[in-house]
Amino acid sequence: MKNQDSYSDSNAYRLVNADPATILEHIKNTNYGDHNLVIYPGLEQFEEFYIECCKDSILDRNGIFIVVTHYQHVSSVRKKMNLLAGIDTARYENDGTLIILDSEMAYQPSVEQNGRHNIISVLTSLLTKYSQEHDKKGITVVGDLGTFFLKKRIADLISHELSVLSRIIANNIRCFCCYHKDDFSVLQEEQRKRIIRHHLNNLILA
Repeated sequence: MKNQDSYSDSNAYRLVNADPATILEHIKNTNYGDHNLVIYPGLEQFEEFYIECCKDSILDRNGIFIVVTHYQHVSSVRKKMNLLAGIDTARYENDGTLIILDSEMAYQPSVEQNGRHNIISVLTSLLTKYSQEHDKKGITVVGDLGTFFLKKRIADLISHELSVLSRIIANNIRCFCCYHKDDFSVLQEEQRKRIIRHHLNNLILA
């Protein structure tokens, strides 16, 4: 990203600053079927965001929560949830309410789908049936898309982002597509605009 102010000067960027005092409000104002963009400056802010989303999804909404991590190991995410928020990760993972995935695995093309879908899209489709059978209200996905930058799969990233909306509306999913600010800055300006236009809410974490 050039800088935060460069976005606010352009009508093409509908970005909203979310500081620690307002982050929970922004999360609670989102609905199933919403495609949301989150740009975060560091792991501390990302941790706070996925923890608040987890509590909102599982405790407040009686839903299923999926977090896809790139810059932290799955075990680190599990530990942070437990230590920082007292979330019983073992309990929720065992009953299928909480799923923690590595981004490289989650966003790799699915062989079974001939590369047309990635693993996370197949998983959410399967979880939709589980959610209905267990009277869950919906599925929330917080996904760090850093693996696309690591693997230089920018074309796949754009394709993924443009295809998300139809899937989440059909399957009652609330999706937060998360980018480290340094990853997002790698994209060309037109690519950033294109991604932003396909999200309903666009948040910059402070």
